[in-house]
Amino acid sequence: MSELALLVIGLVLCFAGARSLRLTVLVAGFGLCWLLADAFSASVATTFLVAAFGAIALLVLSIVMSRFVIFLVGAAVGAVIGARLFALLGGDDPSWLLAVLFVPAFGFVAGFMAQRMGTKFLRWATAIAGAALILSAVGSMFRDDLGLLQTPDNPTQSMLHTVVWVVLAVVGHQVQRAQAGGKDNA
Repeated sequence: MSELALLVIGLVLCFAGARSLRLTVLVAGFGLCWLLADAFSASVATTFLVAAFGAIALLVLSIVMSRFVIFLVGAAVGAVIGARLFALLGGDDPSWLLAVLFVPAFGFVAGFMAQRMGTKFLRWATAIAGAALILSAVGSMFRDDLGLLQTPDNPTQSMLHTVVWVVLAVVGHQVQRAQAGGKDNA
Protein backbone atom coordinates (compact mmCIF):
# COMPACT_ATOMS: atom_id res chain seq x y z
CA MET A 1 0.00 0.00 0.00
CA SER A 2 1.46 3.36 -0.95
CA GLU A 3 2.22 5.97 1.65
CA LEU A 4 -0.49 8.24 0.27
CA ALA A 5 -3.15 5.54 0.62
CA LEU A 6 -1.88 4.83 4.13
CA LEU A 7 -2.08 8.53 4.93
CA VAL A 8 -5.65 8.81 3.63
CA ILE A 9 -6.76 5.71 5.56
CA GLY A 10 -5.09 7.06 8.68
CA LEU A 11 -6.77 10.45 8.32
CA VAL A 12 -10.21 8.89 7.87
CA LEU A 13 -9.65 6.47 10.73
CA CYS A 14 -8.27 9.14 13.04
CA PHE A 15 -10.83 11.85 12.40
CA ALA A 16 -14.00 9.94 11.44
CA GLY A 17 -13.39 6.31 12.44
CA ALA A 18 -16.02 5.61 15.06
CA ARG A 19 -18.54 7.82 13.31
CA SER A 20 -18.52 6.10 9.93
CA LEU A 21 -19.17 2.42 10.67
CA ARG A 22 -22.62 2.23 9.09
CA LEU A 23 -21.60 4.39 6.14
CA THR A 24 -18.58 2.14 5.62
CA VAL A 25 -20.77 -0.96 5.65
CA LEU A 26 -23.25 0.67 3.27
CA VAL A 27 -20.56 1.74 0.80
CA ALA A 28 -18.75 -1.60 1.01
CA GLY A 29 -22.00 -3.50 0.42
CA PHE A 30 -22.80 -1.31 -2.55
CA GLY A 31 -19.34 -1.83 -4.03
CA LEU A 32 -19.38 -5.56 -3.40
CA CYS A 33 -22.74 -6.11 -5.06
CA TRP A 34 -21.86 -3.75 -7.91
CA LEU A 35 -18.74 -5.78 -8.68
CA LEU A 36 -20.63 -9.07 -8.52
CA ALA A 37 -23.49 -7.85 -10.72
CA ASP A 38 -20.98 -6.39 -13.17
CA ALA A 39 -19.11 -9.70 -13.28
CA PHE A 40 -22.33 -11.35 -14.50
CA SER A 41 -22.67 -8.69 -17.24
CA ALA A 42 -25.88 -7.20 -15.85
CA SER A 43 -27.20 -3.97 -17.34
CA VAL A 44 -26.35 -0.71 -15.59
CA ALA A 45 -29.87 -0.38 -14.17
CA THR A 46 -29.85 -3.96 -12.89
CA THR A 47 -26.36 -3.55 -11.49
CA PHE A 48 -27.43 -0.40 -9.66
CA LEU A 49 -30.53 -2.10 -8.22
CA VAL A 50 -28.55 -5.16 -7.13
CA ALA A 51 -25.91 -2.90 -5.56
CA ALA A 52 -28.50 -0.80 -3.74
CA PHE A 53 -30.34 -3.88 -2.47
CA GLY A 54 -27.06 -5.49 -1.39
CA ALA A 55 -25.97 -2.34 0.43
CA ILE A 56 -29.23 -2.15 2.34
CA ALA A 57 -29.16 -5.89 3.11
CA LEU A 58 -25.60 -5.67 4.42
CA LEU A 59 -26.48 -2.63 6.52
CA VAL A 60 -29.46 -4.46 8.07
CA LEU A 61 -27.28 -7.52 8.71
CA SER A 62 -24.60 -5.38 10.35
CA ILE A 63 -27.17 -3.72 12.60
CA VAL A 64 -28.51 -7.14 13.63
CA MET A 65 -24.97 -8.33 14.30
CA SER A 66 -23.78 -5.01 15.74
CA ARG A 67 -22.30 -6.46 18.91
CA PHE A 68 -20.12 -8.78 16.88
CA VAL A 69 -19.30 -6.03 14.40
CA ILE A 70 -18.22 -3.73 17.23
CA PHE A 71 -15.98 -6.52 18.51
CA LEU A 72 -14.45 -6.96 15.03
CA VAL A 73 -13.92 -3.22 14.56
CA GLY A 74 -12.31 -2.98 17.99
CA ALA A 75 -10.15 -6.01 17.27
CA ALA A 76 -9.02 -4.63 13.91
CA VAL A 77 -8.21 -1.20 15.34
CA GLY A 78 -6.51 -2.79 18.34
CA ALA A 79 -4.41 -4.94 16.01
CA VAL A 80 -3.29 -1.78 14.17
CA ILE A 81 -2.21 -0.24 17.48
CA GLY A 82 -0.55 -3.51 18.50
CA ALA A 83 1.30 -3.76 15.19
CA ARG A 84 2.56 -0.18 15.50
CA LEU A 85 3.70 -0.77 19.07
CA PHE A 86 5.39 -3.99 17.99
CA ALA A 87 7.17 -2.19 15.15
CA LEU A 88 8.38 0.48 17.56
CA LEU A 89 9.38 -1.91 20.34
CA GLY A 90 10.62 -4.81 18.19
CA GLY A 91 14.13 -3.47 17.77
CA ASP A 92 16.42 -4.14 14.82
CA ASP A 93 15.66 -7.88 14.65
CA PRO A 94 11.96 -8.39 15.52
CA SER A 95 10.65 -11.87 16.29
CA TRP A 96 7.89 -13.20 14.02
CA LEU A 97 6.66 -15.46 16.80
CA LEU A 98 6.31 -12.50 19.16
CA ALA A 99 4.46 -10.54 16.45
CA VAL A 100 2.05 -13.44 15.85
CA LEU A 101 1.27 -13.49 19.57
CA PHE A 102 1.42 -9.77 20.45
CA VAL A 103 -0.62 -8.20 17.63
CA PRO A 104 -3.66 -10.56 17.80
CA ALA A 105 -3.63 -10.45 21.59
CA PHE A 106 -3.75 -6.65 21.49
CA GLY A 107 -6.56 -6.84 18.93
CA PHE A 108 -8.50 -9.39 20.98
CA VAL A 109 -8.36 -7.25 24.13
CA ALA A 110 -9.36 -4.15 22.16
CA GLY A 111 -12.27 -6.08 20.63
CA PHE A 112 -13.63 -6.92 24.06
CA MET A 113 -13.11 -3.36 25.26
CA ALA A 114 -14.98 -2.03 22.20
CA GLN A 115 -17.82 -4.45 22.81
CA ARG A 116 -18.00 -3.47 26.46
CA MET A 117 -17.48 0.29 26.15
CA GLY A 118 -18.82 0.94 22.62
CA THR A 119 -18.37 4.26 20.89
CA LYS A 120 -16.43 5.87 23.73
CA PHE A 121 -13.66 3.31 23.34
CA LEU A 122 -13.85 3.25 19.55
CA ARG A 123 -13.32 7.01 19.32
CA TRP A 124 -10.12 6.72 21.31
CA ALA A 125 -8.95 3.52 19.62
CA THR A 126 -9.57 4.79 16.08
CA ALA A 127 -7.88 8.10 16.91
CA ILE A 128 -4.83 6.29 18.33
CA ALA A 129 -4.64 3.82 15.41
CA GLY A 130 -5.18 6.56 12.84
CA ALA A 131 -2.49 8.71 14.42
CA ALA A 132 -0.11 5.74 14.31
CA LEU A 133 -0.76 5.25 10.59
CA ILE A 134 -0.40 8.98 9.89
CA LEU A 135 2.96 9.11 11.68
CA SER A 136 4.19 6.01 9.90
CA ALA A 137 3.13 7.35 6.50
CA VAL A 138 4.59 10.83 7.03
CA GLY A 139 7.79 9.32 8.41
CA SER A 140 8.07 7.08 5.36
CA MET A 141 7.23 9.84 2.86
CA PHE A 142 9.74 12.29 4.35
CA ARG A 143 12.32 9.77 5.60
CA ASP A 144 15.23 12.24 5.51
CA ASP A 145 13.56 14.99 7.54
CA LEU A 146 10.83 13.23 9.55
CA GLY A 147 12.01 9.61 9.63
CA LEU A 148 11.76 9.63 13.41
CA LEU A 149 7.98 9.56 13.00
CA GLN A 150 8.27 6.09 11.49
CA THR A 151 11.24 4.64 13.38
CA PRO A 152 12.77 6.70 16.19
CA ASP A 153 16.46 5.88 16.71
CA ASN A 154 17.18 7.16 20.21
CA PRO A 155 15.35 7.95 23.45
CA THR A 156 14.89 11.63 22.57
CA GLN A 157 13.33 10.78 19.21
CA SER A 158 11.17 8.13 20.91
CA MET A 159 9.93 10.72 23.40
CA LEU A 160 9.19 13.22 20.62
CA HIS A 161 7.45 10.48 18.59
CA THR A 162 5.31 9.54 21.58
CA VAL A 163 4.34 13.16 22.29
CA VAL A 164 3.37 13.74 18.64
CA TRP A 165 1.41 10.45 18.62
CA VAL A 166 -0.49 11.36 21.79
CA VAL A 167 -1.23 14.93 20.64
CA LEU A 168 -2.45 13.75 17.22
CA ALA A 169 -4.61 11.06 18.85
CA VAL A 170 -6.15 13.58 21.26
CA VAL A 171 -6.88 15.96 18.38
CA GLY A 172 -8.43 13.09 16.39
CA HIS A 173 -10.58 12.11 19.37
CA GLN A 174 -11.73 15.69 19.88
CA VAL A 175 -12.66 16.02 16.19
CA GLN A 176 -14.67 12.78 16.35
CA ARG A 177 -16.35 13.90 19.55
CA ALA A 178 -17.25 17.26 18.03
CA GLN A 179 -18.67 15.51 14.97
CA ALA A 180 -20.86 13.44 17.26
CA GLY A 181 -22.08 16.58 19.00
CA GLY A 182 -20.22 15.84 22.25
CA LYS A 183 -22.83 13.23 23.21
CA ASP A 184 -20.63 11.76 25.92
CA ASN A 185 -17.98 12.97 28.31
CA ALA A 186 -15.21 10.65 27.10
